[in-house]
Amino acid sequence: MPLRRAPTLNLPNQLTVLRLGMCGFFLISMSFSWPYAATAALLIFALASLTDWMDGAIARSRNLVTDLGKLLDPLADKVLVTAALISLVERHVAPMWMVVVIMTREFLIMGLRQIAALKHKVMAAERMGKHKTISQIVAILVSLAALSLGEFGWQDMGLARLLTAAQPLFYWIALVITVVSGAIYFWKNSAILQETMADAPEAPPSAKPEPTPEPAPVAETAPATANATAFKEWEAIVEALGQGAQIILLRKGGIAEGRAGFQAKHGKFWLFPTRYHQQWEKTKPELRRYAAGTEEMKDIVLQYFAEVTDTVYLSSWEQVARLDDAHFWGEEILRERFGYRDRPGMGEGLHLLIVRVSRINLPHRLAPSPAYDGCKSWIEVPVDWSRDIAVPVVQVEEFATRRSRILAAIAALPASAAGATA
Repeated sequence: MPLRRAPTLNLPNQLTVLRLGMCGFFLISMSFSWPYAATAALLIFALASLTDWMDGAIARSRNLVTDLGKLLDPLADKVLVTAALISLVERHVAPMWMVVVIMTREFLIMGLRQIAALKHKVMAAERMGKHKTISQIVAILVSLAALSLGEFGWQDMGLARLLTAAQPLFYWIALVITVVSGAIYFWKNSAILQETMADAPEAPPSAKPEPTPEPAPVAETAPATANATAFKEWEAIVEALGQGAQIILLRKGGIAEGRAGFQAKHGKFWLFPTRYHQQWEKTKPELRRYAAGTEEMKDIVLQYFAEVTDTVYLSSWEQVARLDDAHFWGEEILRERFGYRDRPGMGEGLHLLIVRVSRINLPHRLAPSPAYDGCKSWIEVPVDWSRDIAVPVVQVEEFATRRSRILAAIAALPASAAGATA
């Protein structure tokens, strides 16, 4: 069954495109002299800012986050805020030097992202960046509201005077948050800058290197790498785990795992996405929203790692059935795995792993290798997470609640704890 992809222009993306269009109407309103230009601009800007909150809330609540949305949403925010700040500078409301500093921060971050793209790395957005946008929006709304009251002849009323007096404070708050968020962003992604500075400069095309004596032959040695354990799982399930839609793994064991079958012997590991044996007809329809495109996987992307908090062996089907709302596998495939007894001594049951998943800031890309093939759960990959900046995909309180519900549902105590408890 071919993989399906959710429509690219879903509702959150439509709201984002609408916000971009509203930027044009905002500029038209502020560019012409007419009695209620600031009032119209205030309404347009407020409505556009509301769509910024709505598209993010809808995308997260309905799991409609797409690559297009990740690109367009921050772009629309920057276009909207930039248009408003420049318009307010022209009206001698926003301090020009503050606007220059704010714009400089955006250009620097844009340049850093271009460097990351050249290195085939993805820079995730930071939460502080959203606070930065909110502070800028509030400062702009205060200025537009003060101008709007003046258009109605209410510039001497108490509210108008308060807004006018408060404008410098709001711009200072926006400036401080903008600078701090930029500094944090650069600090968290300093590895990219370090790699760039360490790169050797390319020789000019016309330069001809001087001949050097040929060195004596030496034995080739492989570069030292820090290997780490990875857990192979269906690509869509990995993405569901990475977006916090589920926090459990259920495994029986592959053919290549020997007489003992699957063993939950690692407490921390990469989630290794694969399409090997990925059977869509045996999964819940909701899993389709986490599917990638139908194109062939050229690279393996490691961006999530998991820490095991509990391992339980489910020896009865009733325990497995109680977990139906905690995962995306269908009943048919779970019954197949539960009853699978290919080797002597293997009984009915499934291994349950409750995992706390984290997302790293700069994903790693691996080329396919025969070492990753085969029906096995555990493999070794030549990258470690020790230097990666990671953020849990599920907040601590929510994870603790969901973990408790899972353990209560199976009415069993964890057989072992492979990581820190919630």
